[in-house]
Amino acid sequence: MTDFFRPDSLQEALGILNAFKEKAVIVNGGSDIVISLSQKKIAPSVIVYIGNLPELRYIREDEGYIALGGNVTYREMSHDPICQNVTGLMNAIAHLGSPSVRAVATPAGNVGTAAPAADCATMLMTLGADVVLVNSKGERTVSLKDFYLGRNRTIKQADEIIREIRFPAIRQGEGTGYCKAARRKAQDIGKILAGVRVHLEKNILTEAAISLGALNAKIVRAASLEEAIKGMEKSEAYQYLKQNFPIEAGLRDSYFKEYKESVTKAIVAQAFSRAIADAEKERF
Repeated sequence: MTDFFRPDSLQEALGILNAFKEKAVIVNGGSDIVISLSQKKIAPSVIVYIGNLPELRYIREDEGYIALGGNVTYREMSHDPICQNVTGLMNAIAHLGSPSVRAVATPAGNVGTAAPAADCATMLMTLGADVVLVNSKGERTVSLKDFYLGRNRTIKQADEIIREIRFPAIRQGEGTGYCKAARRKAQDIGKILAGVRVHLEKNILTEAAISLGALNAKIVRAASLEEAIKGMEKSEAYQYLKQNFPIEAGLRDSYFKEYKESVTKAIVAQAFSRAIADAEKERF
């Protein structure tokens, strides 16, 4: 027997989670949880629905940061001018599920599930996102890089809710791009995902961030590539990415390892090319 709670406030939701802890499962959009329930992968004693909480539904930009409340859906993001300025994030959302899924699914759910082939979470890693966690005792902020422990595992405690995801706003001269290898554009789980953020000054890369999804048990930053291309001219960096495989991907030996390496280099280079084009736009 499963008990269902639909709290009217964040404080009420946190009180329920504090009481039940590991026995409870949080449901927001439900696009992942409902599947797990139907496949009997989980059998919670308590379900806590938080999709109606107004305290978690906001998109705002303040002091150089963009903040996404825990209840914000992909559909809401795709229509918001603040989010529309982050081209790579819009690319990632376009690759994510069907329109009906994007109407209910949330970045907080995408991040919290910790699936390695997560479109939005891969791009958020590239953007240098932080996750704000809250429980009945207070809140804490952790880097998305440190949030993941492995496949479907995070540092989030059972009594915590993802209150907010925040990342630095895009500056002039900065651009973002996203690319995905999959059989279909949106509804297939990606085989290889790449998000790129760059900052250009007179065609020279002064900053670069590259994230990879679906290659490991968790999404990773490709620090080896980031450091290698920093200070390069943009065309030189593009050629470097086409020819060099990120050591962080850590592919196991298999008959298709060479193929995956080849596709990964192409996907990263394509995401980089899109980020460069975005950086060269007049933004303000």
